[in-house]
Amino acid sequence: MSVVTGPPSSVGGSTAILQVAMVALPDPAGLAEDQVCGRRCVWCEASLRTDATVDFGERREVSPHGGVSSWHPRCCRPCGFEHVYRALLDHTQSCEQCADDLTRCPAGKALRMAMRQVRA
Repeated sequence: MSVVTGPPSSVGGSTAILQVAMVALPDPAGLAEDQVCGRRCVWCEASLRTDATVDFGERREVSPHGGVSSWHPRCCRPCGFEHVYRALLDHTQSCEQCADDLTRCPAGKALRMAMRQVRA
């Protein structure tokens, strides 16, 4: 199993890339090369167009043997919507700040902004 060594980078000036970092991504070891490189959706394997893609930013991971590799997870908007929405629901149901005032929680706000990006 790999370990994420840091937050995803910001690509293309989009601030939403960091916001979707709370979404559980599949293990890159179980993905095809096109999925690891960002040419296909990490969940449904659909070919991706640049105008209908959710970019999770470059991820750097350390293997159990100490090697460092990078991968570029991306997904189609329908899969992005499903997974970001699930992360938003999971977060808001367990966050006291979100229960009190949605505008005061940085993580909840980030997930809501990510939802705007993934809407088709």
